[in-house]
Amino acid sequence: VSLIHLNRQLDFFLVLAARVVSGRRHECPILYGLVDELVKAVGRGVMKTLIVDRGLIDGAQIGRIKQQYGIDTVVPLRTNMDLYADIIGLTRSPDFRWEPYVSSATPPLPPISTPHPPLRVQKREAKRQQTLAQRKAKAAVEKPALVAGLPHTLLGMERDLRSWSDCPIPLTAVVSREVNEQGEYKDWVIVTSSSSLTAHEIRSTYELRTAIEERHRQYKCFWDLTHMHSCAFSLVVNQALFVLLAYTLLQAHLRLRKRAELNRRTRTSAFGLLTPTLQVVAVYYRQRFCLFSLAEFAGILLTLEDSARPKLNEKIRRIEKNLYSLLENARPP
Repeated sequence: VSLIHLNRQLDFFLVLAARVVSGRRHECPILYGLVDELVKAVGRGVMKTLIVDRGLIDGAQIGRIKQQYGIDTVVPLRTNMDLYADIIGLTRSPDFRWEPYVSSATPPLPPISTPHPPLRVQKREAKRQQTLAQRKAKAAVEKPALVAGLPHTLLGMERDLRSWSDCPIPLTAVVSREVNEQGEYKDWVIVTSSSSLTAHEIRSTYELRTAIEERHRQYKCFWDLTHMHSCAFSLVVNQALFVLLAYTLLQAHLRLRKRAELNRRTRTSAFGLLTPTLQVVAVYYRQRFCLFSLAEFAGILLTLEDSARPKLNEKIRRIEKNLYSLLENARPP
């Protein structure tokens, strides 16, 4: 169970708290225990909003952290809850107001591609695009689209709801109505303990949950978090916490270096883009050195006098011979 800190621009994802426990324990009390410990460590007012999913619904805890720490919670309701039935019933009223909503989700990252891919790759990609275009044209002929309207989302909000008996504070509910091309719709409800956020702000805040879940997937699947097969619980805890610490340090490094766009890449892609690609030649002479690019160094060699070229040629051959001998006699790790 972990807590991830982020902003709306998705510039960073910092793991602030984590706990490794047995799989038989429920995550809900552990999560709110981490919230208590975090507030105790950093003080009140630092943590503003807690975004959780349906599996972590706890009305008593939502009310407690709001009253005790001033932390707002954003959580979707389950369909079998009384509060869900109440707010859906209110949507049938003629006075219930709807407003259109357009998602402000972060655009996808551009693909990483080589400047000049090989010819065989270009031919294969052109053939693939041609096949996809043929399939789309065939599907459009066989099954023409019944366009009755464009898919859109409507939001409706109701404040000061108190029908959740386990929650000691009033809640604000936002109904998201997803309408498809045929005019059919499906409703789902988000509630929050905030009394000041608008319907658009509540919905856009909850959409950050997708990025949070992707962070969990990244460090669980691609950061060797599960590559510890020891039966010793202490070693498992050590593996999990150090992986999360390394992940957080990389996020802080990207933030410090103003490379926040790389935090949405996988570890392999981020490391590849962070690796220096500039090749230089270091020339040493009497306790001094100078760095030249390959083009600069080649220009120096081409402009050497004829008398200096044999000396330089002999020196380079000796360096080359020593280099190969070092590679042949390299010690094993």
